[in-house]
Amino acid sequence: MTTTLLVFTDLDGTLLDHYNYDFSAASDALSSLKTLGVPCVLNTSKTYAELLELRQALQHKDPFIIENGAAVYVPATLNLNINDDLLQQGDFLVKAFGPERQQLIELSHAMKSRYDFISYHELTTEQLVEHTGLDPHTAELSLRREFTEPMIWNDSNIALEHFKQELVHEGIKVQKGGRFVHLMGQDCDKAVAMKWLKQVYQDTYHLPVTSIALGDGENDVGMISQADIPVVVRSPVHIPPEIPGRNDVWITDSYGPKGWSEAINQALANEGFI
Repeated sequence: MTTTLLVFTDLDGTLLDHYNYDFSAASDALSSLKTLGVPCVLNTSKTYAELLELRQALQHKDPFIIENGAAVYVPATLNLNINDDLLQQGDFLVKAFGPERQQLIELSHAMKSRYDFISYHELTTEQLVEHTGLDPHTAELSLRREFTEPMIWNDSNIALEHFKQELVHEGIKVQKGGRFVHLMGQDCDKAVAMKWLKQVYQDTYHLPVTSIALGDGENDVGMISQADIPVVVRSPVHIPPEIPGRNDVWITDSYGPKGWSEAINQALANEGFI
């Protein structure tokens, strides 16, 4: 093999079913990746605490990226060639792309008198359940953020633009999501984290790396657009997002994990793995 394949995947609505978070339709394809030694990197908005539980269910042993590109977690046992200064957390080496959450909390707190919002750290588990529909256990894990601070924005869109401009000068990015406005470091991005980890694998194995990125939503667009093989997994609740600058995007026929599996099997065949 003269190249190696590296999979980067979103979770909710992509590898996990949009409605019930089931991944059984992707189980065979996941097993194929493990058998062939193809790393499958989870690249998600979820927290470290959420990923620890989910990785057990998936029997996942590869690196993962949390909080929309805020940090990459690499199992220390992989012995990858990493030249950057890394943090140590449990069994993982951590490459952080932004400030710790406490700095974001302090910055937002200083602006509370001028803008109308509720920060994530101010919410109880019960309030988060009411706002998101998450079950209490998952909501509690979601509250354990490390590098980002979501907010419920109750002010105007004009006020949000002013808020964004103020934080740009602090090196902080404000990203509007479905339910929350997210504060994060300027360099926190799924695509940036993917690019960094791809380079680590190339430095380790001294082989060209072909990246495939799979996602279903707007916050996956950057990651998909920067991949060698761009895949949009069809969603049952919204149309496929546009991927700027790419006319070679795969859009799956099936939804969620079934579509994910189809794309993985096609990529393995195209790259000569099967």
